[in-house]
Amino acid sequence: MSGFNGFRGIVVCAIATLFCTYQFMLQGALSFMVPELTDSLSLDLTEVGFLSSGFLYIYILFQVPGGMAADHFCLRKLLSVSCLLMALAVYWFSMAESYTEALLARGLMGISTSPAIVVCMTLVARWFPDRWFPVMSGLVESSALIGGAMGPMLIPMLMDHSDWRGSMEDLAYFGVWLSLLVFLLVRDAPKEPVNPEKLQSARDYDWPSLIFNSGFWLCCLFGFGVFVVINSFAGLWCVPFLHERFPGESLRVREAVSLIYLGAAIGVPLLGLLASLTRMTRGVMLSSCIMLILATVYAFFSGCTLDGMCYCCFGIGFFAGGYMLVFGQVRKQVPESMEGVAMATANGFMLLGGPLVQPLIGFLLGNQSEQGLETLSLEHYQMAFLVIVGCQLLALFCILRVRAIANDFS
Repeated sequence: MSGFNGFRGIVVCAIATLFCTYQFMLQGALSFMVPELTDSLSLDLTEVGFLSSGFLYIYILFQVPGGMAADHFCLRKLLSVSCLLMALAVYWFSMAESYTEALLARGLMGISTSPAIVVCMTLVARWFPDRWFPVMSGLVESSALIGGAMGPMLIPMLMDHSDWRGSMEDLAYFGVWLSLLVFLLVRDAPKEPVNPEKLQSARDYDWPSLIFNSGFWLCCLFGFGVFVVINSFAGLWCVPFLHERFPGESLRVREAVSLIYLGAAIGVPLLGLLASLTRMTRGVMLSSCIMLILATVYAFFSGCTLDGMCYCCFGIGFFAGGYMLVFGQVRKQVPESMEGVAMATANGFMLLGGPLVQPLIGFLLGNQSEQGLETLSLEHYQMAFLVIVGCQLLALFCILRVRAIANDFS
C-alpha cells in the first residue's frame, strides 16, 4: 500500500468514524436529562429507561439488514444518508411533545445508525491490509467511544445555554454538517485494492455456517455481557447513582462517567494489540472479563472516595474494552461472504444491554421506591445493579465454555 493511499485511508476512515462518535454521544445523552424529561414529558423511571434505549431496540433489529446493506450498496452514499436521517431524527426528538413521539424519534435514530459500525469496519478492510485490521478496527471503536466520553462534558454545557430541547437541536445541526462531510470526503475503496485476493469472493450468504456455529454465538454472548456495563451503567444509570453516592459533586460525577468511555477508548486498541502480540486472544478475553467483574463489584458496593471511584470507572472502561476482540473472532469463524452480517450480528448482541437492561434497572428502581428518583437510596441502586454483575458472570461462563474450541481463538 502506497504512502498516499495509506494517508487517504486514514482520512476516509477517520471521517466515517465521526458518525460512530456522534452515535455514541447521543446514545448516552438522556442520562443527563432524566429530571428534565420526567418533568417535560411526564415520564416515570421505567419509561425513561425505555426511552433511553428506544433507538437500540430498532438498531438491533436492523443490524442484519444494515450489514447486508453495507455489503451491497455504495458505502459513501449509505453512510451520508444514514447520518442525515439521524440528524432529522434528533431534531424530531427535540420537538417531541409526548412519550410516544419521543420514542418514535429514538426508534428512527436506531434505523439510521444500524449500518454505521459495519460500514466503518468494511472501509478499514478495504483501505488497509488484513494484518492491520485488529489495530485499525480497534482505533475505529476508540474513536466511537470518545463520543461517549465527550457527552458528559459537552451535553451539560449545551444544556446550560438552553434546555434539553435546544441542546438536541444543536446536535441535529451537527449531524447535517457531518452528512455533507461524509459525502464529500469518504470513498468506498482505493483505486488499487490492498487485498486483491478477496476481489472474487462469493457474495452468496451461507446462513447455516452462521446459525449453527456455537463458537460464534458464545462470542456474541461474551460481547453482550462485557459491554452491558457501558450501555446500561455508563449510558444511563451511572449519573443518578453517583449523584446519590457523592451529593453535590456534579462536575466530578460527569468526569467519572467520561472516564468509563475514556478507559474503553484506551483499552480497546491496547487489549487488541496485546492479543495480537501474544496470540492468546482467549486468554486476554478471559483476563479482561475477570478484572472487569472485580472493578464493577468494587464500584457498586465499596465505600471508596470519589477519587477512588474515578480510578475505578477508568478501570471498568479499560477492561470492558475486551469486547472489541469479538469482531476479529467472528471474522475468523464464518465464510468471507458472511463477515459483514456476522459483525453486524455480534454488534447487535453487544448493544442488547441497552434495550434489555436499561429499562429492567429502571423497573427495579421504580418498584423499590414509588416516589421518584429523589427518594432512591444507595442500597436501591446496588440491588438493581446486580443485573449488570449477572450479565458479566454470563460473559465469564461463555469465555470459559469456549475452551473446547480454543483452537479457534489462537
